[in-house]
Amino acid sequence: MVSDSPEGGIDDREQYDVTTWEERTRLDHLAVGVSRFVGRWWVFLAAVVAVLFAAHPLATIGSELVQYPWLIGVVLLSLLVGLLIIRYIRRINPMTISHKGLVVTFLLGGAFAGFAILIEGSLQPVIEALPVVGTAMFFLLVVGPIEELVKWAAVRLYAFERSSFQTALDGALYGAVAGLGFAALESSEYIARAVAQGSASDPALSLAVGGAIGRVPAVPFHVVLTALAGYYLGLAKANPESYAPIVIKGLLIAAVLHGIYDTLVTYLPGVIGLAVAVVYVSGIGLLLYKKLSRYRQQAPSGGSPAPTTAGS
Repeated sequence: MVSDSPEGGIDDREQYDVTTWEERTRLDHLAVGVSRFVGRWWVFLAAVVAVLFAAHPLATIGSELVQYPWLIGVVLLSLLVGLLIIRYIRRINPMTISHKGLVVTFLLGGAFAGFAILIEGSLQPVIEALPVVGTAMFFLLVVGPIEELVKWAAVRLYAFERSSFQTALDGALYGAVAGLGFAALESSEYIARAVAQGSASDPALSLAVGGAIGRVPAVPFHVVLTALAGYYLGLAKANPESYAPIVIKGLLIAAVLHGIYDTLVTYLPGVIGLAVAVVYVSGIGLLLYKKLSRYRQQAPSGGSPAPTTAGS
């Protein structure tokens, strides 16, 4: 700030709201109050908007859970493998993690899943109307990018801004949690839909269990893909000068792998498709494992990524 000067210097009061700023007027006080409110509640408001967009799939799931409360256990069964992956990443992460951040990230992942379901549902008839390649294009150009983007957003909107988010390992952990939240709602929706299509000759319980078995590779698939994207997000935070390309690389990897997976399991029949899905997801899990192992070997003792890992 410029002080008063007998030689004709500019009074610092004249620089207020021009080159300097401080909280002076009632309008300033209001602006500060609004910024504090937005800073504290914007993630909550974003989640509310996502839930409103997801109202229809959530209502469908809720009605089935009321009618068949045992569905909760079936959903949890389908999430077991994803929970084991998160437990592994948490154990190898030496940094302090915000439990509140994990809960919020999980809930945001679930809320944005409903948002993705609605967008995909509106675009699916248009894209799949294309002959021969329509379904594959839908998975590669719509499902993969949209689902990976909303899961990434579940990490970026809240956890990324916390002091507990510092390293690529933190990004992988929060990403895995966001993926599990997404998979929890998506699996619930798939299983509830299977129950709703049941009949007297095909009991709802067997359909729900069958739906859960079919979701076994899909749940860890969501978890490991978002862990990969989250890994790159953590890497980007530690290398802000290359933030955008690092983030884009992680999202591209996750989106392409996602589209390929959905295409394979859709075109390949029954047991063959399930077997291919298990092998495919295991391969991505191995890729994530190698990334995390390499990070742990190269990172300094403080847990910050070494510069040589940027863009790896």
